[in-house]
Amino acid sequence: MQLIQLAIGWLVGIALAGSLNPPFHWWATVTGLGFVVYLFDRSSQRWVSLSALCLLLGGLRVLIAQPLLGPLHIEQWADGAARTLIGYVAEEPRRDDFGQKVVIAVTHTVTPERLSPAEGRILVRLPPYPPYFPGDRLQLEGRLSRPDPARRAGEFDYRAYLARQNIFVIMNRPTAIRQLDTPAGDWGISAISRFREHCRRIVLRLLHEPQAALAIGILLGIQAGLPETTRNAFAATGTSHILVVSGWNFSIAAAALTGLARLLRLPPWPAFWLSLAVMWVYAGFTGASAAVVRAAMMASLALLARTVERQSEPWRLLLAACWLLTLINPYTLWDLGFQLSALATASLFAFGKPVDVWLDQMHWPTHPISAAMREALGATLAAQVLTLPLMLYHFGNLSLIAPLANILIVPIVPFAMLLGGCALIGGLIWLPLGQWLALGAWLPLSWINNVATILSQPAWAVVSFPTFPLWVLVIAYAAIAGAWWRWLRHVV
Repeated sequence: MQLIQLAIGWLVGIALAGSLNPPFHWWATVTGLGFVVYLFDRSSQRWVSLSALCLLLGGLRVLIAQPLLGPLHIEQWADGAARTLIGYVAEEPRRDDFGQKVVIAVTHTVTPERLSPAEGRILVRLPPYPPYFPGDRLQLEGRLSRPDPARRAGEFDYRAYLARQNIFVIMNRPTAIRQLDTPAGDWGISAISRFREHCRRIVLRLLHEPQAALAIGILLGIQAGLPETTRNAFAATGTSHILVVSGWNFSIAAAALTGLARLLRLPPWPAFWLSLAVMWVYAGFTGASAAVVRAAMMASLALLARTVERQSEPWRLLLAACWLLTLINPYTLWDLGFQLSALATASLFAFGKPVDVWLDQMHWPTHPISAAMREALGATLAAQVLTLPLMLYHFGNLSLIAPLANILIVPIVPFAMLLGGCALIGGLIWLPLGQWLALGAWLPLSWINNVATILSQPAWAVVSFPTFPLWVLVIAYAAIAGAWWRWLRHVV
């Protein structure tokens, strides 16, 4: 239990220091005093001083992560004038229906007189073709500007959002783009990204739309090809989570790898290293977002606990994954996808049993189909407890049809993953083989798409929720935590 409290203290410290932005020297001094207090604390409640020290260390970590804008930083040229820059693609581009959002790590500025060294990251909006990959070196010409800040309190602050990714400058619609011959070193990231694009093109040759785009979203985590009507249908039915790679994908992959290891009769440790390698390659293959890395970390820790034959306590796994992620990059804590993913997992841990007890009182039939539907409903309702307030705060839409949609769609997703994955592997080996295997994947993918489309049609499927301030969100979570604590005391 104390490990959980220490991890929570670390996360709270990151949130406080990242929001308040205190002077570094002041926070470092207080952290030093906290360390001294912990060393000399001999009381039975020493864990309290240790929790306070973890809070201070979390805040110190986020303050250390703040970038230093030196004299060569590109931010000083964000004056709206046309500039020519040289840099390389720093991470996987985010592609949508309108183009690519590419993060460029700038290395030089170009003037008619000379080539000058520069540093910093900029966000560039580029056309959809040709596609770019991590490590590609580009020469860009265009106007540099700073992102727009929030116009009023409570509004989304695009400038702060990009600043947490160390991006302070943007370039919209470059007037000239030239790809240079010599790529930057990328430790194999470019090869994985290119292979992912190759897989996307293979799937497009195996299936018709919208089944192809749906398979690409489920297997590869790419949503750019989804038609707008399909994307809106999944959003209206509260099933958008199946279009992204999440912890559920890794749990299915871990179960499949465990079964394969047993079939091959591999010893525990070789099976562990094989599963670990496959899962992390898959995490990088699908873009390695914060939510994906969190899920991969949790699955890795669970595999390790199973290998050493120790019980994997879920709360410790979740918080260990969050701690590792925020240790590497403390600004991960402000990533909305990470927040929703972590809250959904925590909600399943906290409210899975209460929801199951409530559903058991309804006396569901014992038929396998009804059991699968009941499990999907229980997981949906349990995950919604902690994620719904945050989604209402950010998006203001409440899906009334989501429980029914998840009952009908969620049990089919593993079949779509399995059959779609087999078709993709077959297509990589020999295209006609993949096309034959894709016939089996077409049915579950069509079911998922048609159910989401039909259930999104009623006017009452989605209702708009009035906007509310942050303090209301805090009170909502405090009330939920209080209700959960009362339930725990009643059970004990």
